[in-house]
Amino acid sequence: MSETAQVWFVLIFEAIQENVMGLLDDVNTQIDKTINQKMTISKRQESNNSVPKPEDLGYAEGKLVSATYLYSDMLNSSGLAASADKEEAARVFRGFLNVATKIIRESDGHIRSFDGDRVMGIFTGAWKEDRAVKSAMRIKYAVNDILTPAVHKQFPKLKASGWTLKQVSGIASGEALLARAGFRDNDDMISIGVSPNLAAKLSDLRDSVDAGYVTIIGKGTHAKLSESHRLSKGTDMWNGPYTMQMGGKSYSYYRTSYHWSFT
Repeated sequence: MSETAQVWFVLIFEAIQENVMGLLDDVNTQIDKTINQKMTISKRQESNNSVPKPEDLGYAEGKLVSATYLYSDMLNSSGLAASADKEEAARVFRGFLNVATKIIRESDGHIRSFDGDRVMGIFTGAWKEDRAVKSAMRIKYAVNDILTPAVHKQFPKLKASGWTLKQVSGIASGEALLARAGFRDNDDMISIGVSPNLAAKLSDLRDSVDAGYVTIIGKGTHAKLSESHRLSKGTDMWNGPYTMQMGGKSYSYYRTSYHWSFT
């Protein structure tokens, strides 16, 4: 190796070492700010319909809320990707997520997370269980009666391929801790508790989709529903209870094939 090459090798090695050490310092700093620093936790009044945004909390703050979580998940994304080009698939994704978001916000739900083809809404305050369930049932109506026909009209090859837009909504209620994760320009709100986890798991139940049972709610949510959200013309809209396992524990849930139109 020439003397010039040796010099360059030393300089590159030193630069790499400096970068690694800088990263190590950054990682240790984040550990000091998270693992080693106790959070200041306050509780939000149950009558309050609002939900904090990430910027409303400091990085060492947390907010306990009594909330109902709704996860609405678009199904068979891989089938969409196989049957449509990227731009068409993006338009379908956006259509589903935008429509679901509008419906959730109409019932005073708060959007705090998107995860690929899934949207998460948080409902707090009075009648939070009713509002979340009504949103899920309206999402079903919008997907089946409005969005799917529009997709098939705009993209006939999707209909010809057999792909159709379907979704499942999972809902669960309980106390959760909201916290801010990340740092400036790269932060988000995280929810810790049984209810957000259970809502997400319920939205993963796919066995009854073909029969139209796409709104699935935890036992706690079902128990708090008003009569107008349990019965339709005197008939119980909900089947159950069924059970599922999560984290080594058994949870009861109910499901419905009913929808809620906009009229």
